[in-house]
Amino acid sequence: MSGVSTAPSFTPCFTKILAKRGFTDPEAIDQFLSADLSGLEDPLKMKGLSAAVGRIQQAIRQGEKILIHGDYDADGITATAILGRTLNLLKADFATFLPERTRDGYGVSESAIRDARKLGTSLLITVDCGIAAHHEIQVACGLGMDVIVIDHHKIPAEGLPGTSMILNPQQTDCDYPFQGLTAAGLVFKLSQGLIENRVFRFLDLVALSVVSDVAPLVGENRILVKQGLKSIGETPNLGLQALAAVSGIRGKTMNVGHLGFILGPRINACGRMSTPDIALRLLMTENRKEAESLAHVLDEENKMRQREERQTLREAIWDVEHTVNFNRERILVVARDGWHQGVVGIVASRLAEKYHRPAIVIALEGDSGKGSGRSIRKFDLFRALQASGDVLEEFGGHELAAGLVVKKENLAEFRERINRYAQQEYSSDVFVKEVPVDLELSLSDFHSDFIQELKRLEPHGVGNPRPVFLTRGLEIKAKKTPAHAHSLQFWVTDGILTYEAVWQNRTGDGMPDLATGKTVDLFYTVKTRVWDGMESLVLEVKDIVQ
Repeated sequence: MSGVSTAPSFTPCFTKILAKRGFTDPEAIDQFLSADLSGLEDPLKMKGLSAAVGRIQQAIRQGEKILIHGDYDADGITATAILGRTLNLLKADFATFLPERTRDGYGVSESAIRDARKLGTSLLITVDCGIAAHHEIQVACGLGMDVIVIDHHKIPAEGLPGTSMILNPQQTDCDYPFQGLTAAGLVFKLSQGLIENRVFRFLDLVALSVVSDVAPLVGENRILVKQGLKSIGETPNLGLQALAAVSGIRGKTMNVGHLGFILGPRINACGRMSTPDIALRLLMTENRKEAESLAHVLDEENKMRQREERQTLREAIWDVEHTVNFNRERILVVARDGWHQGVVGIVASRLAEKYHRPAIVIALEGDSGKGSGRSIRKFDLFRALQASGDVLEEFGGHELAAGLVVKKENLAEFRERINRYAQQEYSSDVFVKEVPVDLELSLSDFHSDFIQELKRLEPHGVGNPRPVFLTRGLEIKAKKTPAHAHSLQFWVTDGILTYEAVWQNRTGDGMPDLATGKTVDLFYTVKTRVWDGMESLVLEVKDIVQ
């Protein structure tokens, strides 16, 4: 019968998982699982996009100079690369500027604007920054430059900067239906308005930005990542090819883990440790030898970042254990002289994961400090910073991640104020770690149809995590000597079926003592492993109740 949608046929377990995630309508289920390019929104729905396209086209026709002012993280770098490659296709006269963390600080650089104007630049496009740059944009306009702001960050309390061309779906009068795009996602929509279907060659860079920026993998982000992963293994981008090769993953079928834990950190490393221009050149080069050389530089930068991160994390954990009153403080705030600004965000993420509390790590230098914060589910870090904003020099970000600058003399007051806010606005159960369970089932439920259905939920990430299962009363059958101190490999059985289980402990906490024959309740996700043409199921442990 035409016009009537029929429910797709799934196993009972998979149907329960879909329902728990809010998918009961057959059409919505099909759209979510397929996540194809036809599900992308019309870019012209976004407020400011048509005007921005027209202004860029005018600049190209009249031979005007354009400056793309990006940011130093992976999202800002990939967004700048997409816009730069788009303008190259259109034969525009443009230059790029990415701030260096220690030299220029966070946000839009007034000196870069003034230097660009001296060179005759008449159009400034800010990418992954600018939404809070009221003064700098006023300066640009006062110098006779037009300004396009492309920024996905929260709109500050003082309102929008002084330009009519702003791409940010969080504007109250913007009708664009999806607010979760990264800066690279916003640039992708702008580029779609400029070069139409040719923009799909940049899906690899958009996918890299979404995963690296830990954006929610729902809506358009899910489509962009799923389709980007299909192309990234065979990407025409010479820089990504070279980076995959030096990372040892070239030729593999790419997944979110490759982007988030291998490629993304290398793109981020130069912005953290030296200059982000290295990564931008890598993503924009058309010379294979240059790509290979730059990829090796990024790999070395990443090794340096890892060493710095390990040392800072050890010191930060010591400070938490010796200075934080866990009965009173719900937000971890630690600061030291000598910490590298480039790793404090990663360390904050590790602390938040280990203690299940928002964490802010501040690198002190002179009379002030620059910090990064990472949050936990259900705690809006940006709002917490807003409530303490009068003791900060500046801050910005979103619910789960933010940056700030604070005077050293105000550090104690800031720590007190933000924790007072957390106590007043959030109940204590928000800070109690729990393993959310999608489904309680038995090992016999993992038959081939259900396993194949689970693969259709990919890609996984924030907003679309891997389903977590609970199986009770499993017996430890055997265990294997761990490959390293934070890994445990063992086998569990229900008396009929036996599966391999792996516990990866990234927080450095003690590992459980699992004796053969002991009975446990297991919280876990699943993945498939292919060995010698045979596919097997592995249980990735989240928690064990003995």
